[in-house]
Amino acid sequence: MSFWQFWQREKRGITMLVFALSGTAIACTYFWFRSVPLSVSAVTPRVNSAVDAVLAARNAVALSQDDVQFGNDQTVNILVLGMDSRKEGIEQHCDAIHMVSVNTKDWTVLVTSVPRGTYAYIPPGNYNDNEYYLSNACAFAGIDYGVSQIERVVGVKADYVATVGFSQLLGILRTIELPTTESLQWLRTRQAYKIGDPQRSKNQAVFLKDVALKLLEGDGIPDVVFRMLYRFVDTDMSESTARALYDGLLLHTIRDRPHDIALVMKPHYDVKEIHFDPENASEQIDALLAKLRGRLNSFDLANRTIDDVQHDLGVYLENVLDGKEGSISDVVSQQLWLQVEDEGQREAFQYRYTEAYALKLNESNNAAAVQYVADYILEKHTLGLLVWEMKGRALLEGFVGKK
Repeated sequence: MSFWQFWQREKRGITMLVFALSGTAIACTYFWFRSVPLSVSAVTPRVNSAVDAVLAARNAVALSQDDVQFGNDQTVNILVLGMDSRKEGIEQHCDAIHMVSVNTKDWTVLVTSVPRGTYAYIPPGNYNDNEYYLSNACAFAGIDYGVSQIERVVGVKADYVATVGFSQLLGILRTIELPTTESLQWLRTRQAYKIGDPQRSKNQAVFLKDVALKLLEGDGIPDVVFRMLYRFVDTDMSESTARALYDGLLLHTIRDRPHDIALVMKPHYDVKEIHFDPENASEQIDALLAKLRGRLNSFDLANRTIDDVQHDLGVYLENVLDGKEGSISDVVSQQLWLQVEDEGQREAFQYRYTEAYALKLNESNNAAAVQYVADYILEKHTLGLLVWEMKGRALLEGFVGKK
């Protein structure tokens, strides 16, 4: 059963919602849900509480030590980063950069996009001249330093940071039934445009807005998939705060006010608003790739076939399980199995890593191992994957009651 079929089957008896505003790894996507019916009386206290919590956190920061301001008291700023990290988990580049600012007074949204190639100083200052840009600031000096440089470009501090990697984005795309390969190609392509990286950044922002508007339709999507999708996003924003923000956006029908989700870019570039067409994704991507033939060098990954990449990924995942390279915890952290296109192989790898990771975790923390496997079971139950759900249940029996 597909996700959307499941949605239609369950929609009548379930009221919930999802918050989606994120970058990619390209680009990323944010998801949050609620499990109670919307009403003004229910939403207002939650929204006020969430905003109060943000303001309290701001007051704890010594602003006098920095010239970057948070912005007005009604706006919550969420920095969304798409992380381009290799399978070994080193040098995480901030390759999609979008500051999402939600105004809780008039319920509008401002998405400020920053091209990854924007200049940034990187300590200790001994890099090549062509390496001083924001994506590398995250990779060479750490995420915290990269975030501080992004805040200076945007002109406001982030109240929260949300990151999504390649694997997590693929999981999100599959869940909302967007084509994975074509969507990633669309979000990552820059060489096909004369202006390059700024147009890619704009494409990402347009993509995020289109997805958000779609997921804000009607009653949203079932809350039974909340935990599965929420796990795709690494964020310091609490679930309750995310729910409050989304409740406000849904209640104030921003879906019917698309112009109130404004897209800007810093620094400014003259770029076009181009929409991804999931119904004709192959044709759209083929047209882009046609512009690149003969222009990419031999070291560019785009010159390799998908089969080549999938083969290498499968070999790497097997080698990690065999202890030949990498670490199981790194693969689990990045959920690398999500990059496997074949569903059968993907599910098999996920189960094997779930088993290996849970067994290791159980040696020191039984409760954590039980919770990890329980989350796996819930995910498979939600997707209607009965065989894998039952394998998860059998695995869980080995941990329950053991210390």
